[in-house]
Amino acid sequence: MLRLLIVLLVMVGLMSVTSSVFAQDEFPVPEPDYSNKRPLDFSAFDDALAGLTDARIAELDALVIEATIPQLQAAFADGSLTSEELVTYYVQRIRTYDLNRLNAIIELNPDALASAREKDAERAVGGDFGPMHGIPVLLKDNIAAAGDMHWTAGAWALRELQPDRDAFLVQQLRASGAIIMGKTNLSEWANWVDPAMPNGFSTLGGQTRHPYGPFDPLGSSSGSAVSVAANLTAVAVGTETSGSIISPGSANSIVALKTSLGLVSRDYVVPLVEAWDVPGPMGRTVTDVAILLTAMTGTDVNDSATEGAAALAGTDFAQFLTLDGIEALRVGYFVADEAYAQSLREKYRDTITDEAKLEELIQLLIADYDPAPEVLALLEASGVELVPISGAEVPAETVIPLEVITPGFKFDLNRFLSQLGARAPYSSLEAIIAVDDEDAANRTPYGHSYLNVSQDVEIPEDQYRQAVAELRQTVAAQINDVMQKHDIDALLGTKLRYNAAGFPAITLPQGYDDTGKPVGLVLTGGYLSEPVLIQIAYAIEQANPARVAPDLETTIA
Repeated sequence: MLRLLIVLLVMVGLMSVTSSVFAQDEFPVPEPDYSNKRPLDFSAFDDALAGLTDARIAELDALVIEATIPQLQAAFADGSLTSEELVTYYVQRIRTYDLNRLNAIIELNPDALASAREKDAERAVGGDFGPMHGIPVLLKDNIAAAGDMHWTAGAWALRELQPDRDAFLVQQLRASGAIIMGKTNLSEWANWVDPAMPNGFSTLGGQTRHPYGPFDPLGSSSGSAVSVAANLTAVAVGTETSGSIISPGSANSIVALKTSLGLVSRDYVVPLVEAWDVPGPMGRTVTDVAILLTAMTGTDVNDSATEGAAALAGTDFAQFLTLDGIEALRVGYFVADEAYAQSLREKYRDTITDEAKLEELIQLLIADYDPAPEVLALLEASGVELVPISGAEVPAETVIPLEVITPGFKFDLNRFLSQLGARAPYSSLEAIIAVDDEDAANRTPYGHSYLNVSQDVEIPEDQYRQAVAELRQTVAAQINDVMQKHDIDALLGTKLRYNAAGFPAITLPQGYDDTGKPVGLVLTGGYLSEPVLIQIAYAIEQANPARVAPDLETTIA
């Protein structure tokens, strides 16, 4: 019985990392009645906003909305736009559409305008600047950025935490000339709080709303995805443990890349499960994601995983924005053929002895298994070769027991707090749970049962670390075996546990359903296959430029 309970708890827990199991049929979800939402502070931008006339806003709407990074750079070059004005314009949109509406932004950087003026001054003098120079970026609020900003993961317990330095990836962004404009809201603690908590909610940030209508924004990088989709920023950075970049990226009609473990440093990122945690770029086009990724990578002494990805450190990923050679690339996809149906019969025959009921179950399981014909048509239009693979070749589900995942949050958070030393507001997960419980209605409005489960499960830390490492090797071998057997460069969809293997994935807009809800297309690949994923995604995007900007006047009225 205990073992069964453990497995059931893990199934719920793993779902929560990607998207809450909160039972909600209607969106947007109203915020609970509580008192700890942090108000956005626009005071550093008051003078700049006052000088932005309605006429100029209309001009900037035409110039900036949906503009790519290369297009923004062209506007800088011809003098029709400055970085200072671009930041001011985005902040104006945040004040208009985000403040107590979309709730995608949790904090603005009061130094953003000063940074923008510096970039404008550098540009006026002249020099050889990279494509991120003067471009505003928003960071998910589990990523440290030095200055007068907080670093909270959306949690009340970290409300006063301010980092003493930038995360390594932020150092890289600043070195590229990027402007850190602020922090985005997220599903609190990267969606490891409680099954009752909706996607996109944090105690400090409130409830993030979907920019396209009454839909689930998904998470945990909800604010990063929504801010990009709503044109509140040029690009943003999210993080993923299990679906937290890909899911909200797909849900909000943007391009988002979950990177290979180690390609982007995890240094000074509040952990969920460090062995799976990765930061990744989010943008409106594959081009912007490639440019942002280029500025984020690098080998970091504070993250040993970056040594394993050193082969791609410093790569200019924009070079893969090409159709040259696309016809040589092969994309596999799983199908529910007779071999797959037979594998299901063998799997369930011992528990369902009635042949008619067994066959009814099999037909139910295979009904929506194959990719939609329109998805395959998009891939064919891009020029890649499609390779069908029997669903029978999908490895049997790797059971991930509670002792592998749930303690990871406790071990990694406690180590993170210890590394902060005197800067840590609390010393442990146990202490955070205790202080939350002192005023639970306002500090953790939906409860925090996942925190409790993480705290209560006991396993030696070395045993946990060994289990996670072995799991990665197992899942990586499974994916590699399928890809090598069929000589494919990428896989359509997420039927294999790419996150557990430390492998990358990319999502891009496919279109919209009859209700206006965005639909995304997802590709996964082998370790450090970002170049090929970017090339395939770019080819699909060129064949099917599906993204349409949301009508915020309608959706959040």
